[in-house]
Amino acid sequence: MADAAPSFGICLLSCALFFSAAQAGKILVIPVEGSHWINIKVLMMELIQRGHELTVIRPSNSLYIDETSEHFKVENVPMSDTQIMSRKEFEEYAMNWVFHQAFAKHSSSFSVAWEFIGALQTGTQMSTVALGAIFENKEVMERLTNAGFDLILADPYNVAGVMLAHHLKLPIVFFGRWMPTEDIHFAIAPSPLSYVPVINSRVTDKMAFHERVKNVALYYLYLGAAHLLIYPAYDKLAQRYLNTDIGVFEMYKRADIYLMKVDFVFEFPRPTMPNAMYIGGFQCRPPKPLPEDIQRFMDSSEQGVVVFSLGTIIKKLPLHIAREFAAGLAQLKERVIWRYSGEPLDTLGNNTMTVDWLPQNDLLSHPNTKVFLAHGGENGVYEALYHGVPIVGFPLFGDQYENLLRLKTRGAAVLLENLQDLTAKDIFDAVRTVIDDPSYSQAMRHLSELHRDTPVPPRDLAVFWTEFVMRHKGARHLQPAANDLAWYQYHLLDVTGFLLVTVFVSLCITIKIFRAVLRTFCCRKQNKQKQKKS
Repeated sequence: MADAAPSFGICLLSCALFFSAAQAGKILVIPVEGSHWINIKVLMMELIQRGHELTVIRPSNSLYIDETSEHFKVENVPMSDTQIMSRKEFEEYAMNWVFHQAFAKHSSSFSVAWEFIGALQTGTQMSTVALGAIFENKEVMERLTNAGFDLILADPYNVAGVMLAHHLKLPIVFFGRWMPTEDIHFAIAPSPLSYVPVINSRVTDKMAFHERVKNVALYYLYLGAAHLLIYPAYDKLAQRYLNTDIGVFEMYKRADIYLMKVDFVFEFPRPTMPNAMYIGGFQCRPPKPLPEDIQRFMDSSEQGVVVFSLGTIIKKLPLHIAREFAAGLAQLKERVIWRYSGEPLDTLGNNTMTVDWLPQNDLLSHPNTKVFLAHGGENGVYEALYHGVPIVGFPLFGDQYENLLRLKTRGAAVLLENLQDLTAKDIFDAVRTVIDDPSYSQAMRHLSELHRDTPVPPRDLAVFWTEFVMRHKGARHLQPAANDLAWYQYHLLDVTGFLLVTVFVSLCITIKIFRAVLRTFCCRKQNKQKQKKS
């Protein structure tokens, strides 16, 4: 009997390993560059730790996605040498484009929207080239077809995800919020424009009449651009490579699960669907130890620290703007740590430490951090929310204005606009306001408490639903019948037309009957009058 317990334990362990291996799946990952890759890689590593086998497909000219890895397989798709750009060249190009958008003279929502649509068209041209490289490479397609994948995990911004899922007949889980043209919510769920803002509308969910007019106008501007300029280009590729008349937009609507990097503690409440799972703050985590020089800098700051960072790509600002920031921050009694690799600044204060890279999440968790000076990117906003650090924000492009506006309406941020006119005084006053007025830190700490108070951590939720789709070969039961309706059926135009025709016919019949009755009555009255006269 002495050996029975160890033998039983070994048996249990063997069974556990067997079932773990049996449940492990093969996942094809289709990511997007930059911060998108950083985020999806977090989920990838969680899945790898649970025994799943992952393969990442990347173009050979990718700048951020790992070319090789000891943790997952990489399928490199050869691209033309003319399309290869160094990371430095790409970042310089990206920064110039961002600065052109951000520092335009008092841009309106419509001018920003028009520039945004132009950027989407440029992105579509690049994306179609990459899609062609994948589907026209017979060796790559043969390997993908024969690999025996169970699932596609894709960033919805990359159209290759839905097209490969359709071609390989695989269920698909989207990780992210943004399609090539819009927020996925608008594609999959009712989105009343009376209180659901569209990107670049710069309004909240409580809109005055003129704001609703602007919101509706922008929505239809984007809708027209998407379905006249963007999706037709992808639909041609779908017809060529997939031999289908199903549009790419329809493919997006039929995904199994949408892992949305959204938390309604932060986002304005809006209608949703049962296959949309909300994992806002997914990438946030407890802090890791800081590098020694940064740790000393943070620990020895008795007055507190301002953390200043502009995300993955933006490492500098136009010189005249950077000088104003440096001068404004130099007036603070607090210390500043700034991720900056631009030209030397003669206005930089002794209280400011510039670094080429900083561990943003870990710095935001430090008790001496008082304010996060940021551009309003999704990752930074959620990390500040997670650690309860109020923000002074100046948006540069994309959804950043809306991100900061949401925090501003909740009393947790100051939003700086008209960036081209910002002065050192504006920057100093904004940071000083957030530090000196305790309501900002109180509001953000309250949001942080709400954000953390969840039955299932966002990362575990993402893993569960990814594995759920693999276990059940999809999640069709969560998809609405709306996916099978024509657009006129979805909007009840056929019913509305039928009712209008019915009312019109009924009204015509009623009028005819009324006229007939009236004519009969008049005739009888005339006859009676004639009889009386006679």
